[in-house]
Amino acid sequence: MATLHAQPYNPDAVGFYFESAEEFTTKAESLTDCHGSPVEEFEIQFIDGDAGDAQLFEACAINQANLDVWFDEVETLDARDKVALFYLVAFAGNGLEQANEKIEDVILYECRLSEAAEEIFDECHLESIPEGVRCYIDYEKYARDLEQGGELTQFEFADSIYTVNAGAL
Repeated sequence: MATLHAQPYNPDAVGFYFESAEEFTTKAESLTDCHGSPVEEFEIQFIDGDAGDAQLFEACAINQANLDVWFDEVETLDARDKVALFYLVAFAGNGLEQANEKIEDVILYECRLSEAAEEIFDECHLESIPEGVRCYIDYEKYARDLEQGGELTQFEFADSIYTVNAGAL
């Protein structure tokens, strides 16, 4: 579970730490500034938690308006779906709501682009190539072509390298 901080935009108020939507709501509703006025707007900051969650929090542009989505939908995702969501919001230009709908469509490989390209080539084409010609296959060039064509994209998430088959989206 991540620890977040609500930093009031009002300089006369002191922020607070929280770990759930309910805790945020309770603390925010009771917060007043030094003059007794209620505080209504906050910057939401990721303070402590998993490195992947920190990256995802940033990529999803979590703020006060979509904080409930973080707790209800994003934080509860399994590890694979978090990587897919990160790709969709950080690289594919999807908004958070749109990305949530496409998570299952993302084809992920936990490896470098060249390794993913080799796996794809072998699955799709290797059987149709005669045994004596297989040693001439240049997987690096094939990987480069897939990358330049926008079909494969390599990225880093939580200190791991992933490749996504963007052509399948």
